Amino acid sequence: MYTTAIVNQVAKPSQPVANFAVTTDGLDMTCQNQATGESGWWDFGDGAPLEPFDPAQPSVAHKFAKPGNYSVKLTVRNFLMEENSRSVPVDLTPAALPPSITGLTVESIGGPKPVAPAAFRIKGEVKNAESIILDLGDKVEVNTETGPFERLVVFEKPGEYPIQVIATTGKTVTNQRRAVTVSPSAEGIISVILRVNGTGHRHDRHEHLSTPVLTHAAGAKMVERVVAAKPGHVILEAKVGKVTSQSVSNLKTEVAPDHKSVKISADWTGPSTTGNAPGGGDVMVPLLLVEEREKPATEAAQPETASAVFPGANSNVILALPPQPHGMSEFQRKIALEIRQARAAGQSTLFVNEPDVKFPWTKTIDGPGFALTFNATLVGEHVQILLTQTQIQAGR
Repeated sequence: MYTTAIVNQVAKPSQPVANFAVTTDGLDMTCQNQATGESGWWDFGDGAPLEPFDPAQPSVAHKFAKPGNYSVKLTVRNFLMEENSRSVPVDLTPAALPPSITGLTVESIGGPKPVAPAAFRIKGEVKNAESIILDLGDKVEVNTETGPFERLVVFEKPGEYPIQVIATTGKTVTNQRRAVTVSPSAEGIISVILRVNGTGHRHDRHEHLSTPVLTHAAGAKMVERVVAAKPGHVILEAKVGKVTSQSVSNLKTEVAPDHKSVKISADWTGPSTTGNAPGGGDVMVPLLLVEEREKPATEAAQPETASAVFPGANSNVILALPPQPHGMSEFQRKIALEIRQARAAGQSTLFVNEPDVKFPWTKTIDGPGFALTFNATLVGEHVQILLTQTQIQAGR
C-alpha cells in the first residue's frame, strides 16, 4: 500500500509480465525472452534446477534428457516482490520426434565364414521409439525399451537370413536391414547350442533433479526441509548441487532409515529478519536424487542363445554367457544344452538335449566302435565343454 499519490505515481514500479516464446529442435528448446521484471526463475518441468531469470538475456536454451510432455514456466518479480507467471506446454513425445536407428552391426561370433549352427551378435541404438521390432525372418521379437541394445541370435540351419530392426512410434516407422549367410557344416562336425534364460526381480533405478525451497523463519539459526520419495520408491542417495545464495552454509542431506525421505538442513547466515533476506528468505537447493522401485513380480529375462563347433575329437569349446540384465537382482540362469552332429544334405543327429544343465555336467554317447564323452563346467561367465573320443575294442 502506498501512502501518497506522489509515491504511487513516481515510486511504484510497473507490474511484472512473464512472456516468452518457445522453439524446439529434437530435445533442444530455446525460450525467447519477452518478459518484463527484475528477477525470477525458469522452471523447465523436467526436474532440472530452476534457472535464474535475467531480464537482459534475450533467450534461454535448455536440453531435455528424454522425450515427453513438459510444462515450461517463467516466474518474474519486480523489486516490490509482485509476481507474475506463465506456463507453456512443450510436446516432445516420441510421436512428435522421428524414431532413429544408429550403429546397427551384425557380427559373426564363429568367424568370417559362419557355418550352421551359427551365432551372431546384433548391436545398435534406437531413439524416440515406443517399440522395437527385431525381425529375424523365422521369428520376430518385440521390445519396448529403447536405447542401446545387444542381442545374441543363432541360426541353426544353413541359408540366407534377413535381419531387420524396426523402430516405431505408432505413427512413424523407420527400419534398417542387414543379411547374413550361413553355410552348411561338413558331415561329421559336432556342434553345441546353449539356450540361456533367467529370472529375477526387476529394479527400476533412476536419477532426477529436484529443487526444494528452504524457507527461513524470522530469528531461526537453521533451515531444513524433508523431501519425500516418489510413491512406491525408496531414496538410495541424495546429493546437493551448487547453491548461489549467501544466506546458507554447511548444507547437509540425511536419508531416513526407511529410505522414504531425505532431510536437507543448513545453517542460516543471512539476515535474522526473513523479510530482509534476498528472495524473502527462500533459498532454492538443487538436489540430485537416486531413487529405486522394485517390481513385486518375478520377470523372465530375455532368452539368449550361443553356439560353437568343436574343431575335432579331443577338443573343447568355450561359450560366453549373456550378461545379467540391467536392473535385475536375485538373478538365476537356466541353461539348456543341445549337441548335434552334422549329416549329409543339411541333416543332423541330436546327441544331447538337456533342458536344465547343472554344473559340472557329464554325458557319454556310445557309437559303433567309439564313445564320445562331454564334460561341461561353469568358469566365471563362460561355459567350457570338453569333448573326448575313445575307441572301444570289439568284444568289450
